[in-house]
Amino acid sequence: MENESVQKISWQPDFSTGVGIIDDQHRVLITMLNDANEKLTDRSPLEDLGRIVQGLLSYAGYHFQTEERLMAEHGYDTGPSARAPEHIKKHRGFAEKVVAVQEQIKAGQRMPKKDLVDFLTEWLTDHILRTDKELGAFICAKKAGRE
Repeated sequence: MENESVQKISWQPDFSTGVGIIDDQHRVLITMLNDANEKLTDRSPLEDLGRIVQGLLSYAGYHFQTEERLMAEHGYDTGPSARAPEHIKKHRGFAEKVVAVQEQIKAGQRMPKKDLVDFLTEWLTDHILRTDKELGAFICAKKAGRE
């Protein structure tokens, strides 16, 4: 399957967290993921695959730092019902999985494009729709003085 078609992801209203900087960064991640989907094939040079994976990991790290800073600023990481530790654990788990993919690539092992894009798409959409939406609701409530 030389260039098995993988469905592109597009911004959906359901993805909105209500926090502009988070939503803007999610849009960038979606664009990067779609670019990777478009550019990669199962025969792409390993260097290209590695560069794309590194770019996604770097931007995801930047995005996670933004979210974690917002968590601290708004008190998401304090109190008896602090939700930040679990959220941050999910960030670290994602990064570990992507680093493992990078190690595979460095070792000359190829991950099929479909597997890579499916993993990234599923993780990102699930994380946005569950974990990040919860964070966004918390921040919006804090800003409105409801929490």
